[in-house]
Amino acid sequence: MTATRRPRWPWVVFGAVLGLVLIASASFVVVRLTAPLPPATVRINTAATFALGGVAPGTIPVPSRGSFALSASTLGTVASYNATVERPTGSIAKAMTALVVLDALPLAPGAGGPSRTMTAADVQLYRQAAAEGGSKLPVRAGEVLSERDLLLALLLPSADNIAESLAVWVSGNRAGFIARLNAKAAALGMAHTHYDDPSGLSNRTVSTAADLVLLAKAVMASPTLAALVAVQQASLPDGTVLRNLDVLLQRQPGWLGIKTGWTGAAGGCLLFAARRSYGSGGNLTVTVYGAVLGQPSMTAPDPAHPELGAAFFEAENAAAALLNSYRVLDLSQSTPPITGSVSTPWGGFASVALLPPDRGGPMLARGPATLQLSVSSFESRAPLPGNAQVGQLNGVLNGTKVSWRVIVSNALAGPSWWWKLING
Repeated sequence: MTATRRPRWPWVVFGAVLGLVLIASASFVVVRLTAPLPPATVRINTAATFALGGVAPGTIPVPSRGSFALSASTLGTVASYNATVERPTGSIAKAMTALVVLDALPLAPGAGGPSRTMTAADVQLYRQAAAEGGSKLPVRAGEVLSERDLLLALLLPSADNIAESLAVWVSGNRAGFIARLNAKAAALGMAHTHYDDPSGLSNRTVSTAADLVLLAKAVMASPTLAALVAVQQASLPDGTVLRNLDVLLQRQPGWLGIKTGWTGAAGGCLLFAARRSYGSGGNLTVTVYGAVLGQPSMTAPDPAHPELGAAFFEAENAAAALLNSYRVLDLSQSTPPITGSVSTPWGGFASVALLPPDRGGPMLARGPATLQLSVSSFESRAPLPGNAQVGQLNGVLNGTKVSWRVIVSNALAGPSWWWKLING
């Protein structure tokens, strides 16, 4: 009698299923243990502003007559008096004449540029300036002067006849050049300015102190013209010495000059700029731009030109008061308060702190200063070593930016294998 054999397939199936379960379980464990960890929760809190202290700056002195405007590169308009009243400008107009000449005949700083041979017509322009009682420079027919020579004669001794000669050289005729002057004024936003001549001798050449500050900025934006207006003394090829009428170039450190002006109707006028450096490295600078019109005579600071004395006095005092009102802030010594924490789903916890500024360093301030603050948090995953950066605190003062790194105050460990297995 033959014995009946039990079929083996149930055990085979069972073994296969068990193997699959073990493989799946192992895969599950591997996936859980190697899965990316969820990010930590980063919370950083600070106020919207941080006061850096400082006292209110003193009042900028302004003249009691005429017109005045003063602007700073960091602040815009700082002080003014009758700044929108249209007045004759006198020879301040020659600063615009120089700009228009350089537009037509570009000149590199220090270069001589093209030359012009003076003609009988130029000699006649000199005689006309002498007859009108304006400032002048003698010229001879056949004399050769470079563009640089002519611009120095225009700007330093303020020769009216050279302004007229340059106008004809650039545009071929006086009317065409005057049109260029007015077009340039419009392009600079000088809405209350009109040029009737290239020298400023005409009482119908008018502007406002506010408009002229725009002109001062345009002059200083031209490296060639900025260098020319700062020249204290120069010589022409024939040995004629040209002296700058702006005596503040000699007596006031950081004075950049620009242009003097005077007529009986305009009074004493001065378009000016000055600059000062701050901090141990001198890499923090402020430039001031100003215009003063309609000032009376005063013997100081230039007895030789009393008609410009009050204009010099007002400009010098106002610029000094403004530049003296700045102070350097060392932000490495000022830390805005922050609160916050970094936590992990498995119970890790660390508070946050600030490191010294990454960038910004010393900054300039005038009067009470307030930083505008904002926070950026970074996606962070444990494990995190101590002092790991988890965010950034950003500050802005007068357009200058500074930032601090936000770090964890202690290390944050990763989770246990059991937590990964259960929660991964």
